[in-house]
Amino acid sequence: MGLEIDNDLKNGLKSCYLLYGEDSVRRKIYEDRIKKKLVDEASELMNVSVFNDAKTTAGQIIEAAETFPFLSDRRVVIVRECGFFTENKKTESDILAEYMASVPDYVCIVFSEIKTDKRFKLYKAISKKGLCEEIKPFDEKDIVDIVGRKLTKNKLKISKALCVQMVRNAGANFELLSSDTDKLIAYMGDRQEVTAEDINAVCTKTLEVKVFDMINAMIDGRTEKALEIYRNLLIYNEPVQRVFALIRRQFEIILNSKSMSESGLPNADIAKRLGVMPFAVTSALRQANKFSYPMLVKALNSCIDVDYNARSGGTKLEIEIERLIITRAGTM
Repeated sequence: MGLEIDNDLKNGLKSCYLLYGEDSVRRKIYEDRIKKKLVDEASELMNVSVFNDAKTTAGQIIEAAETFPFLSDRRVVIVRECGFFTENKKTESDILAEYMASVPDYVCIVFSEIKTDKRFKLYKAISKKGLCEEIKPFDEKDIVDIVGRKLTKNKLKISKALCVQMVRNAGANFELLSSDTDKLIAYMGDRQEVTAEDINAVCTKTLEVKVFDMINAMIDGRTEKALEIYRNLLIYNEPVQRVFALIRRQFEIILNSKSMSESGLPNADIAKRLGVMPFAVTSALRQANKFSYPMLVKALNSCIDVDYNARSGGTKLEIEIERLIITRAGTM
């Protein structure tokens, strides 16, 4: 997923940037890459200013930018989600827009926001002087490649399939995956060949993935396995309401994926409509092949019954979910 900023990081950075998009993790990665490109770690404390408060003023940003670097050629000012692209700070935003034309050569100002308004003077000023770029979320292929490169850099050998397994176990959560990768590197010691057993021993499975595994076991008629996963979730104090919501959500994803796929919609478009990663749709369609629409509707109706019985005070939700697993397993 090539971005203009990637070229800048290779060939020389501009004096100001606006990075925007819902993926705060990926925006933070680019902030850090700019910072490391311009400022030595030893002098970072004196030459990097970070603002992440909605009360931050244009004057504070300008003062930080005008501060001459100390024992360094460059200085970086990061302005993270301070609201300068919203109507309630438009006056402050216009002050910064005017300042952009005279930003000193030694400083790089990086604005990082969830949303922006391209009509703002500040957006136009940054576009003219530097670069405004939407930072979209990583897709699965991007994350798999990043994991593989990091492990290879640390002299570990891992197959593409196992990289994919790590990414899916983490639900494509980049922060969680980064932590898991570090743990795996430490766990391997002097060994180089990563196995599935190593991943199972060290890497995290999100609650969503565990619930997916549980539903897989239900569909396959492996009632004891499904109950084992469910009871382990309770042992580790996973919120039972959250577990139930994910069970119901997974059945909805399976049903909707089946419907949209049979109407000719590509998996990537289905994923966007459902707000999930493409691999989740692929997995849901694999599950959907094992039963018909009436069976799926019956499973969803069973979830509605669980919710009703628990809310009416007839039975605890924990018991209702266990009953759902036992009665639905192998019958869909």
